[in-house]
Amino acid sequence: MEELSVISTTYEVYKKLIAINIAIDKKYRQAMSEPAIASCLATLSHLIKAKHAPKMIKPSHLIEAASSAELTALQVRAILELKLENETNLLKVQARLTEARKQITGWRKSLPA
Repeated sequence: MEELSVISTTYEVYKKLIAINIAIDKKYRQAMSEPAIASCLATLSHLIKAKHAPKMIKPSHLIEAASSAELTALQVRAILELKLENETNLLKVQARLTEARKQITGWRKSLPA
């Protein structure tokens, strides 16, 4: 099966969050960056489940993916506000994450109610 663009975008965010995790001071990793990575991984998990799920179950997986993506966005915002990492890198991650969230919303709206 071909990989969906929303999964590719979310995977890029996941890789960038791992790179950011390496650069963040160790005392902030457990509280800030590792939960962001975990919630991004949960988003990826829900997206892959939605990709393979029957049409009746897809919306529930997409709602869970959207909520995990929103949680990731809040965690990235907290890292940005606390200035734990280079602002440019975090703004790029935020932009890609916003794009992924829009794609998830569009996918969810395209499904029958």
